[in-house]
Amino acid sequence: MTLDFASHITASQQRLYAYIRSLLDNSASAWDVLQETNVVLWKKQAEFQPGTNFDAWAFTVARFQVLAFLRDRKREPLDVMTPELCELMAEDAAVETAEFDSRLVALQKCREQLPERGRRIVELYYERGRSVKQVGEELKMGAEAVKQALFRLRRMLQDCIEGYTITPDSL
Repeated sequence: MTLDFASHITASQQRLYAYIRSLLDNSASAWDVLQETNVVLWKKQAEFQPGTNFDAWAFTVARFQVLAFLRDRKREPLDVMTPELCELMAEDAAVETAEFDSRLVALQKCREQLPERGRRIVELYYERGRSVKQVGEELKMGAEAVKQALFRLRRMLQDCIEGYTITPDSL
């Protein structure tokens, strides 16, 4: 079960982080809680029932880790995130995180539909982390032209993703 369990944990990392991050006001805290959540998941792997929804189980563990983090941090001044507020936000966060996978699939499909040059700009800027200037130099474009292209490409991708994604309102 350990290899299968490891693949579940690995596959869920982005969703778990997104879920935890939506409940906390600080990305560094979210990373810390994610690591604590991973430790607890490994310790409790015998409690996971194969064939059931791993993400739902992992989100429950993560929610308890967030609550423990908030409880331990409660003494900090000006901390507006309370365990009660976290509980209220947890259900919405779980729904939003569940939609993450479908949006990621939609993004991949939409990216494939971009013109070749658009795919190249997206690859260089987002996947390889190049600056606007570097993208422009590589593609023989001015920085302003790259900025405009990125603006148009983001809009195209957003419109395309919204067309692919099924929302609760559309059911």
